[in-house]
Amino acid sequence: MKRKAGLYSWAFYDFANTIFSAIVLTLYFPLYLTSLTQKNLYLGLATTSSMVLAGLVVPWLGALSDRTGKTKTYLIGTTILCVVFTLLLSVFTTVPLLIVGFLLACFFYHASLVFYCALLPVVAEPEDQGFVSGLGTALGYLGVLFAIPIAHVVDSLFHRRFVFLEAGVLFLIFSLPLFFLVPERKVINPVSVSVSLLIEEWKKVFNTVSSLKKNKPLLFFFLGNFLCLEAINTMIFWLAVYAAKVFNPTQTFLVALLLGINFGAFLSGLLAGFLTQRIGAQKTLLGAASCLFATVVILGLTKNLWIFLGFGLTTGAFSLAGMWTSGRKRVVELVPEKEVGEYFGLYNLTTKISVTGSLVFSILADQWGFQVALLSLALPSGLGLYFLRAHDN
Repeated sequence: MKRKAGLYSWAFYDFANTIFSAIVLTLYFPLYLTSLTQKNLYLGLATTSSMVLAGLVVPWLGALSDRTGKTKTYLIGTTILCVVFTLLLSVFTTVPLLIVGFLLACFFYHASLVFYCALLPVVAEPEDQGFVSGLGTALGYLGVLFAIPIAHVVDSLFHRRFVFLEAGVLFLIFSLPLFFLVPERKVINPVSVSVSLLIEEWKKVFNTVSSLKKNKPLLFFFLGNFLCLEAINTMIFWLAVYAAKVFNPTQTFLVALLLGINFGAFLSGLLAGFLTQRIGAQKTLLGAASCLFATVVILGLTKNLWIFLGFGLTTGAFSLAGMWTSGRKRVVELVPEKEVGEYFGLYNLTTKISVTGSLVFSILADQWGFQVALLSLALPSGLGLYFLRAHDN
């Protein structure tokens, strides 16, 4: 019973952190910042800067958790710091302060995911990890369905910036089950944090990255995953702005669109968990990557709202949920258990630290329009599918 409580509490953290992702990253901060600046470039610079900052640090944080045995402790700390800077977005009123607050909130959000993923082997046996990863993915999108309607009411009745207050509070509240019910990760011969340890682990990260060239399956997995998730992250981040500019819907319809896609992703998360369990993480991963490439091309070529909705709610939703679900399981399959934190640091580098995608999208959208910007994502998604297939061979 205690183990099941830890398992479901771990999965429920996805419910919590996706509230932040949906309200801050996908819907309201992009709309809020672009309404203040009247340009897409500032938003692209803000999100890219947060990714670069996280990219320099998160693999090292994962390696550090492998040595200290403080994975859950670090998760609690980074979650609370993310919540604090999210709450400050409701207080800040100038563009520079908003960008700084957003950058730091995103950094701690990305960092928390490293420690979260590293706790997967703590709560589930290998044969159950595909199911548990899929359950977490599904609950994440259920969190969006819960939080976005509340945010819509807050946005309608009060100032838009108060939706960030909602995001921070809900993120913290729904993180509490993990804080209290998931056990700390146990490592052999844990050590205390020291300056020498920080330097040692920093060097180890670079050695690990360098050693990937000797492990082609792992290298191709990380390359393919990075490219596919760069396309997905860019689509997620620009979804609300894209739909608003291309289709000019009402605010209510825009919220309904986001809810519909997340409901599709909720069902897809359950399906991806089932498929990962039955046919394996790699086949599910290739299926999700194929759906991603097809979705990018079709959505980028159409101006028909119903075609956009149809593919967004089906192949788009499955590519979204399938990549997260099968990718986490694939990492556990490919790396030694004692180094899972370090490699999840690299994995989160490939899943969340897309350095160029959002910035390039903003430049293309300003110069040639949003459909050209969306079609440009066929390049990273196509290359990602190629590398994931090469990794399979």
